[in-house]
Amino acid sequence: MNRRIGLFLLVILLALAATVIGVSQLQGRTEPAYSADVVAALSSGDPAGFARATTIRNFTFPRDYGVHPEYQTEWWYYTGNLATDEGRRFGFEFTIFRRALIPTMPKRPSKWATNQVYFADLALSDIGANQFYSRARFSRGAVGLAGATTDPRLRIWIEDWTMIAQNDDATTMRLTASDGPIALDLTVQQAKGPTLQGDHGLSRKSPEPGNASYYYSLTHLLAEGTLTVNGTPYRVSGSSWMDHEFSTHALGENAAGWDWFALQLDNNRELMLYQIRNRDGSVSPTSHGTLVNADGSAVHLELRDFKIEALDHWTSPHTATVYPSRWRLTIQSPDGPFSLDVAPLMADQELNSTTAYWEGASKISGTDNDQPVQGYGYVELTGYNRPAAGNDPFTRMGQ
Repeated sequence: MNRRIGLFLLVILLALAATVIGVSQLQGRTEPAYSADVVAALSSGDPAGFARATTIRNFTFPRDYGVHPEYQTEWWYYTGNLATDEGRRFGFEFTIFRRALIPTMPKRPSKWATNQVYFADLALSDIGANQFYSRARFSRGAVGLAGATTDPRLRIWIEDWTMIAQNDDATTMRLTASDGPIALDLTVQQAKGPTLQGDHGLSRKSPEPGNASYYYSLTHLLAEGTLTVNGTPYRVSGSSWMDHEFSTHALGENAAGWDWFALQLDNNRELMLYQIRNRDGSVSPTSHGTLVNADGSAVHLELRDFKIEALDHWTSPHTATVYPSRWRLTIQSPDGPFSLDVAPLMADQELNSTTAYWEGASKISGTDNDQPVQGYGYVELTGYNRPAAGNDPFTRMGQ
């Protein structure tokens, strides 16, 4: 569900400081430390004055590929499985988040003043070498440091990390980002149009009104370009997936985290599933999924239509967090059953930037309506590293 990930402690603190501290203090970049609860960012904070996702929206593209500043939180989330001609496999994640501090920006003389902050994650899984790399950036949405626009074409950026449309309808995008030992320069082209998740794009996260996001996916993007690892460039191609969500105060107070699956099958069908885990161990009844057919038509799945069973676990050597690491998915779609086994292509794909979460390239095998299928996808796991009770800075900030 990208998700996807939420707003992290350092981003919030930096954001709060952005309107009051000096420019020189914000220009330096340091590696953030492991910190807070990823889930609380989407269930805390003052929603007053921000728009809420409460009714079905009339999506218009390419406009809705762009920014929605009237909502508090937004993200553009690319993942993908790629390979060289020789078969060396890679996974990547490139995500840009936006967070609004206050609904409107008061008049201030400084051009550096802003009510918007941006955060980005970049991760690369070098499957052949069993190496995982991740980097993070953050900046204010002022003086061109970070932002999102559709004028004249779609462009989302944080410093020199960019997502830029290559045509007027933004059906082809170029993704560029580099930091330290890793870099990507990819072109992704829509093979299928946007899929509206949930109820025509209204993705409810809890029964309370307004605890929802507007959410669509590009489930089949043809990707090609170059990945660079430790100075060595690799020409790659494969498939990518993009999620775009915008919301205000999306999760319910009982939410503990989520498990999200974006799966691309070799019969030209895609599957998104997510379940929101509650603090009492139950699964939220608003958890849902979508099956995208070869012709681009979509079938909505309710929680009663699928089951996610963890078959194994992995303990992070970095944070000691215990994550599920292999799954069996059982889905009953209108045209027949699915039974899919999903396994990480490598165990250690934990990002530990401003919070810890697991986001990993995975392989799929199983059956679709009793016919064998294979494929690749991405799995995201949040909320497994919850802080001790009473030590949640997001909750305190929301009080």
